[in-house]
Amino acid sequence: MPNDNIWFTYKARIRAHDRLAKNDFHSQSLLVWYAFSATVLAILTIRYSQILGPNTDVAAAVLSTALLIVSMMVTGRDFRGRSIEMRRNYLALQALYWKTKHETPTMTISDVDREYERLLDTAENHAHIDDICARVFGTGTLNTRKPTSREIILAYGYITLRFLILTAVYLLPVLVTVWELSKK
Repeated sequence: MPNDNIWFTYKARIRAHDRLAKNDFHSQSLLVWYAFSATVLAILTIRYSQILGPNTDVAAAVLSTALLIVSMMVTGRDFRGRSIEMRRNYLALQALYWKTKHETPTMTISDVDREYERLLDTAENHAHIDDICARVFGTGTLNTRKPTSREIILAYGYITLRFLILTAVYLLPVLVTVWELSKK
């Protein structure tokens, strides 16, 4: 059924847009957070040259270099631009879906298939996890592709793992500082 394909692709692309937008937010926030942490470390080492132990200067240099490399990688990923393109694509898919579902059918199935293929080609494909999460967490989805037990576990596992990794990455500068200061 072409409508099912359009519907599920539309819902998965919404999830992809959301994932990319969150990636953009967190990558920018983390870059600012780590730049702030590196700046605080640089200021503190003026007064306390071994605040993190005898290798404070090396740790500060490694942090600065890592921050530069990660910022270049984040810029290259272009999460914001990809998110915008994904949004445009899912809105076009939504329009096609509603056109085939609610209007007087003016398009043949062949026309719908061609338009669907054209829309698929206008944006990058969503990740498999986007499709799974759209079906597990989505509301108003069609019943033709119910998630399996494995997919439900994968979706919840993905959300949990993502939360844990983001929490750890945000807390890392604080934890390293507390760890090093507790050794003194």
